[in-house]
Amino acid sequence: MGDKRRERFQLEMLRRAMPEVPRTDPTEAEPPDFLFATAESTLGIEFTEFHLPPEPGKRPYQEQQALKKRVVDQAAAIHARCGGPDLYVGVHFNDQHPLDKRRIVDLAHEIANSVLHSRLPTSITEHVAVPWRERPKEVAAIQVSRMKDDSLWYADAGGWVVPLTPNHVDEELRRKAPRLAVARTRCDRLWLVIVNESLDRAAAAESSPEMLSHVYDADCDRLLWLVASIARATELRLRARVA
Repeated sequence: MGDKRRERFQLEMLRRAMPEVPRTDPTEAEPPDFLFATAESTLGIEFTEFHLPPEPGKRPYQEQQALKKRVVDQAAAIHARCGGPDLYVGVHFNDQHPLDKRRIVDLAHEIANSVLHSRLPTSITEHVAVPWRERPKEVAAIQVSRMKDDSLWYADAGGWVVPLTPNHVDEELRRKAPRLAVARTRCDRLWLVIVNESLDRAAAAESSPEMLSHVYDADCDRLLWLVASIARATELRLRARVA
């Protein structure tokens, strides 16, 4: 993935979802993304972000999504310049009000001001929604959480929500196989965490009963599906490996 800020955020969300994740500071072995030395063994955790591939020959919502990202990136920069604290901020746009390039700068200032003047979470476990009266009309929701010594702002993916199939997960596992093979040599136990978080892509996806009940082949000890924004982790089934 290459973005350690995102990986650290995803690790924190995994910790909130699963208390058994060690709270100690890991090393960053690369691969796996994080390596924990415990009294019993060495645990490696590898993260991968799932991005739904676009339909052949189509570029769904790319232009509108690029505008969303520009607005949110500028809002985050304005917030930082004004001395705002480190936060995890999700900006969900209102599809009834398409973005206009001429509004980018003003809208970024309005979003930054909405967050600056909103009540902030009092702990890293609290989530705050900016009231609708304090948001610009182009924004349907702003969700704010605390970050620990870091900041991450993102625009919602928008558009339709696609139900995923086992084939989507299998393709991700095939893509990760070479990295897992190397990571396996560096730890006694290995977890692969697939993050379903379209932070800057145009197509949103969600798990389906078929995807969740399927049995997968992967060279890891646990396979997890993480929705990072709400700190929810679901364990996917793995085929037993022959010793």
